[in-house]
Amino acid sequence: MSVQSVCKPRPEVLNGDLDDAIFAADFGDLIAGKAPKVYGDAAIFFENTHPAKQLCKVVEAVFGRLASAKEPGATLRLSTGFGGGKTHTLMALWHLANHVEDASMGTDLLPAAGRPRKVHLVAVDGSKAGVPEFASHGKQKVHSLWGEVFYQLGGEKAFKSLGKADDPELSPSEEQIAAAFPTGPVLVLLDEIVTYMAKLSDRGQGNLMG
Repeated sequence: MSVQSVCKPRPEVLNGDLDDAIFAADFGDLIAGKAPKVYGDAAIFFENTHPAKQLCKVVEAVFGRLASAKEPGATLRLSTGFGGGKTHTLMALWHLANHVEDASMGTDLLPAAGRPRKVHLVAVDGSKAGVPEFASHGKQKVHSLWGEVFYQLGGEKAFKSLGKADDPELSPSEEQIAAAFPTGPVLVLLDEIVTYMAKLSDRGQGNLMG
């Protein structure tokens, strides 16, 4: 049995429809609903995603905490070189959180049994953020990373509770943060924050780091 008889190229390769641009995964485009189907369609994404050991390890660590009310909050930092899989991992977590109730989705990475019933998701790509306007949601302008997080946590109501702290040089109080978080598991995915920080003043950078 030859390699050629076993390994069949995908239809898009045989048809000449493969666009090299799809290999440049962009987390911000996924969040904004602008990613090509190979990344934006959850079913296609998981069909094309190999359950690599490290990817499964990250997914297990994240959703293991989200599924258990006894687990404390935690921060997991993904540190990889270019092409190391960070963006693909973030996309996998994003899709799983958005489809966690679908027992047929992403089971190669996360078994259906033991999943949390629902996950509130916050996702930010710092490379898409601006200064002084971080982002906009319709007529609502957001001016800081905290402002964006608050908006995604609870819409305009949560955002307005931030008040003057929607400023890259300021931070909300612990009480404001606790009040903004909804009941139940919350997953916050942050990408390219250093790119955003490079646009800030020294005080703004120090505020995020501190």
